[in-house]
Amino acid sequence: MKPIRYILSTLMFAATGLAQAEQAMAGIGVATCDVWLDARKKPQQDREAVIEGLVVAWVQGFLSSKNAAGAKGNSVLDVPPPTSIELVMDKICGDNPNWKIYVAADTFATVLIEQYRGSGRK
Repeated sequence: MKPIRYILSTLMFAATGLAQAEQAMAGIGVATCDVWLDARKKPQQDREAVIEGLVVAWVQGFLSSKNAAGAKGNSVLDVPPPTSIELVMDKICGDNPNWKIYVAADTFATVLIEQYRGSGRK
């Protein structure tokens, strides 16, 4: 019974953290992934470049902020180029269209941080 309580309390804590984070978020980061997906599914010449640009810039800034919050100014992840951000957002949002952009960005950041640590840079 103890492991179940631990899991439930962890999930409740995580949900509380996300709810608090949403109150601190602004801009395109609080939009759902379907905004990204709608902009991306149009033919190249008709794409909503403004929406795509806003999301990519917002995610890049979000990822950069993880480095700014790193211990003593040390980086915690490598911020990828815009083309890589586009591909990852296509995948994450495609799998989770109801997620908020900031949740997708945070998921992306978690993966990047683990890769960074796994490469021996801490």
